[in-house]
Amino acid sequence: MSSHYLDVAVGLSYTFLAVSLLCSATREAIASLFQTRAKVLLDGVLTMLHESSAKPRVRGIVPSILRLFRRQGGFRLDRLGAKSLTAEVMRHPLISGMAQRGRLPSYIPSAIFARAFVATLTSKYGKGKTAAALLDSVGNEGLTRTLLAIMGEGPDDAAALENAVRIWYDTVMERISGWYKRRSQFVLFLIGLFYACVMNIDALQLSQRLWSDSALTAQLVQKAEAAKPAVLPPAALEQVRQAKAQSQELLGLPIGWPSSRFESVSGTAAFLAALAFALMGWVATAFAASLGSPFWFDGIGWLLALRGTGAKPAAETTAPPTVVVTLPSLRK
Repeated sequence: MSSHYLDVAVGLSYTFLAVSLLCSATREAIASLFQTRAKVLLDGVLTMLHESSAKPRVRGIVPSILRLFRRQGGFRLDRLGAKSLTAEVMRHPLISGMAQRGRLPSYIPSAIFARAFVATLTSKYGKGKTAAALLDSVGNEGLTRTLLAIMGEGPDDAAALENAVRIWYDTVMERISGWYKRRSQFVLFLIGLFYACVMNIDALQLSQRLWSDSALTAQLVQKAEAAKPAVLPPAALEQVRQAKAQSQELLGLPIGWPSSRFESVSGTAAFLAALAFALMGWVATAFAASLGSPFWFDGIGWLLALRGTGAKPAAETTAPPTVVVTLPSLRK
């Protein structure tokens, strides 16, 4: 026998799933349009090459607009100066050839970056030199000590330097990817809070409505049973279409303005109290959206299994479907 508590939980989870999909589509569209991943990758290279003090030079609203319209100078490599090793390496044909004109790649394989790094040094300071001599010519003490420490007591040639750069690049980019994921989750929270306020997606009020309206709860449970995991398409225009489709899906839920929370409110104190509860509901919705759609897909599946109305198991001859949906990283 199904429990009303589980039905309400499934209905809420389905609503949060729809909101998280809308927020994810919006964030992906923004990241694609403004080339956020490429910008974060550039910040990572600056950190890796011990030039992080130059990060403020490549930031700002103007370069973001230039990147939006695919104009030259959107990444402000010229602001790094003529002596910047980062600018020289990122302009190398091995790297610039991986992206369209006016853009930078959002992902660079470590082997390609290491080869571009060593090729930049050898073309500038001469071939046949030892790795220590090449690094001393750069004049970056932090970078020199880091790469020589990775090389250890082994060979002191260009091949050993290239291998050390590849190791250091993978290490730094793993940390940058983790930072980008945490930043993406915060952006998801802000986008979720925006949609929650604009569309009045009040988690507290919605839970009360689902508790008192069994027909509505049953309708959302049916939709949850039919929900299927989906990976968002990478193209920016497709992300916009996905966001529009999800917003239409949300319009069919018991949300929106005017809110019944403010209908019978009279007096300033009562209005402020209602507003405080509304803010709590909006923040709860934004937090739920920041958890991501994979979390709510798994949650719905677990609740439906607990409820005893989950999907039928696959035939023995068919392997069970595996859906992996992860937060976007720099390697896309």
